[in-house]
Amino acid sequence: MPNLVASYFLVSPIAGDSSTLVTTSFTPTNGEVIVVKAATWDTGTPSGTPSGGGLTYTQRAIGQPGGFNCYSTIFTAVVSGSPGSMAVTLSAPATSSYHSMTVERWSNAQLAATPATNSVITGNGTTPSDTVITTAANSVVTWVNADDSSQGGTHTYLSGAVEDGLADGSSFSNSVHYYAYQTAAAAGSQTFGMSLPTAQKWTMVGIEVQDNPAAPPTAVTWLFTA
Repeated sequence: MPNLVASYFLVSPIAGDSSTLVTTSFTPTNGEVIVVKAATWDTGTPSGTPSGGGLTYTQRAIGQPGGFNCYSTIFTAVVSGSPGSMAVTLSAPATSSYHSMTVERWSNAQLAATPATNSVITGNGTTPSDTVITTAANSVVTWVNADDSSQGGTHTYLSGAVEDGLADGSSFSNSVHYYAYQTAAAAGSQTFGMSLPTAQKWTMVGIEVQDNPAAPPTAVTWLFTA
């Protein structure tokens, strides 16, 4: 099963601006899968693009339905070349906006040549829910949902998903961005999304991160006392 080494959540000022978002510095190991999930308040304002560590970041999923909706996207990179201490920078969005990102580092992980993603990216007046058809056992489905109805407060995730970022711009009616991931023990249809709040104006994308059976096992230290 992929192991989440660390995640880094960043968000612009609640009123929105054109700032870049930069993680703290970290030192990854070769083979780590880096997932960059990002969202903005406006489907017409794409997020910036990620960079860092001399790695190649590939855009895997885009939620850009047009109209009065949010924008969401996922990029990935695989660590190679022992980049040493690095940070991930998300460049400024196209125009001033409320925007955010979560960067995840996954060890014991790999990506399919064409990673599985969801097909339904948006809905209006419903709870966000869709499926990813995973192609390997012991995967992780990681995702971002951006709600332009700007509902704050209580929120509940489907399928035992774990939150790793929340950008709540509801006090300024500037959208709410939910970041989460969940395990997928068996290959096949994996439901992800939310049951609360209801009646969202949502834009959601998700991706499968596969287990890497060739990865070296995690070291275990046994301590014995007399």
